[in-house]
Amino acid sequence: MSTLPIIYIVHGSWHSPIFFDPVKTRLESRGYQVICPQLPSMTGELPAVKTMYDDADPVRRDLENLIEDQGQDVLLVMHSYGGIVGTQAAAGLGKAERRAAAVESQQQQGSSSGGGGGGGVIRLLYVCSFILTEDEHLCQPLGGEPAPFLKIEENGICIPVNPEQVFYQDLPVDEQKYWATQVKPQPLITQFNPMTKVAYKNIPVSYLYCENDQALPCSIQKFFVERCRTTVDVTTFTCTAGHSPFLSQPDFFADLVVKVSAME
Repeated sequence: MSTLPIIYIVHGSWHSPIFFDPVKTRLESRGYQVICPQLPSMTGELPAVKTMYDDADPVRRDLENLIEDQGQDVLLVMHSYGGIVGTQAAAGLGKAERRAAAVESQQQQGSSSGGGGGGGVIRLLYVCSFILTEDEHLCQPLGGEPAPFLKIEENGICIPVNPEQVFYQDLPVDEQKYWATQVKPQPLITQFNPMTKVAYKNIPVSYLYCENDQALPCSIQKFFVERCRTTVDVTTFTCTAGHSPFLSQPDFFADLVVKVSAME
């Protein structure tokens, strides 16, 4: 078994795993196993009834399989809306908290075998991401309404208008146009599902600020971090990218993931 943690990526709204292929290739060349599943709410399925919980549940199952069944360590990398999904899904799966729970259980049973707990989520890396509190939904920190760049359809689907400039403005024009064709619709309801649990209370946290983000301005990113810091410590990094540093700065992004994966 590799001593490197598994890199588990949770993509953001209207996106899919292919957006992370440039980074995935770079990380795999360094020996990392990278997993980035398709979130169920972004398949274009109608009626538009898939919720944030429908996205979080399979992520939770994946993490439990990796951690509890395989004993793996996991670095959870979350982009934008993916921070909501990952925070919900990873609660209780931190490596340190699992180890502490195992030791307590052994003590209660009178065992002196020590250790235990197996693998776990070693750190949360938020990338220009939402960090919500319990009972809070995505739109609340934005004034209670969906983002102004969204087109909301009568069938309950929402999709971004002008993604070239909202998500990819720091890419060459031809790449902007290509990635805009890969954007997928998502049920609007996902933006109004409140958190029921949060992982960051018991798992180390890092955050990547993207200074030129046109979708989630850096001022809002900093609001999430400062609010989170009232509860836990947060290590921050900064880049000049827009909302998609994994496309515009893939070498930097891969290097950052490697660096964060080795943090205590």
